[in-house]
Amino acid sequence: MKKLFSLICICTLFSLVAKSQENNYMFKGYFFNSEYNVYLKIDLHGDGIIVPDHDLFGPLPGYLGKMNNSFFWLITSKNIKNKKFANIELINDYGSEDLSASLSLKNDSTLVLKQLKGSEIKVPNKGKWQKLPAELVFKRK
Repeated sequence: MKKLFSLICICTLFSLVAKSQENNYMFKGYFFNSEYNVYLKIDLHGDGIIVPDHDLFGPLPGYLGKMNNSFFWLITSKNIKNKKFANIELINDYGSEDLSASLSLKNDSTLVLKQLKGSEIKVPNKGKWQKLPAELVFKRK
């Protein structure tokens, strides 16, 4: 009986440690905005994301992309302020426009990107450039 109790305690401890480590990496994952058909693929805890068909840039903290399109906004630098807030710098893949933005976690599955200064985020849409709003809400996929 003591062995069973000890085993249950150890398993509970390991699950708590795993859950706390998962919470430490909240700025990591795939987030989608269905209204504008754009997504964020980020890992602000490291620089390990390769942008598809843009290997030239090497590993980055992430990027913003548009579904069914090869145009990207690359995250070139990041600064995690706390568990719920981070600042990022983005540049388009042509290198002609850049901006500063913030990322705020509202809960485990909702992320808000707010453009602070610099260029506006524009993405291709049906042969034209579409400006995205200064504040975008993304859901974790």
